[in-house]
Amino acid sequence: GSMGNDIVDGIAVRVGELFPGVEVHRDEIGQGFEEPCFFILPLRMAQEAKLGNRYFRRHSFDVHYFPRTEGASEEMQEVTDTLLMGLEYILMRDDLIRASRTEAEIHDGVLHFMADYDVFVLREREKVPPMETLTQRQRVKG
Repeated sequence: GSMGNDIVDGIAVRVGELFPGVEVHRDEIGQGFEEPCFFILPLRMAQEAKLGNRYFRRHSFDVHYFPRTEGASEEMQEVTDTLLMGLEYILMRDDLIRASRTEAEIHDGVLHFMADYDVFVLREREKVPPMETLTQRQRVKG
C-alpha cells in the first residue's frame, strides 16, 4: 500500500495500544459513531527533492478525539498528554518513525491532535531515461 496508508496504520495501532477499548476510525466521520472515539485524517503531504534520488516527505495528520463527556476539559487534557508522548514514535511497516512536530487544539468540543511524520524516500532509477525519445530530431524532407 501507499506510505500514507502505512503511516495511518501505524497511528491506528498505536492509538489502540494507548486507549484500549476506544474505537479508532480511519475515514471520514459517518453517522452514528459512539463517543469516545478517534478519527485519523490525513491532512497534507509535502515532498522536497534532496541529493541524487532521495526525497524528503512530510506527512501531516489530524487525529480527532470525541470525548466521553461533552466539554470535559480534564479528559481532553489527559488524552492530549497521552497522545503527545504516545504518538512520538509509531511503526510504519517495520520502521520506527518519529513525529517531528505535534500540536493539539480543541474546536467545538473536539480535540484535534496534529502530527507530522517525516520520511526519506528513494526513487528507483529508471532504466530508460524518459526524455530519450524526445531528443531524436525528426528530419523533415525539404
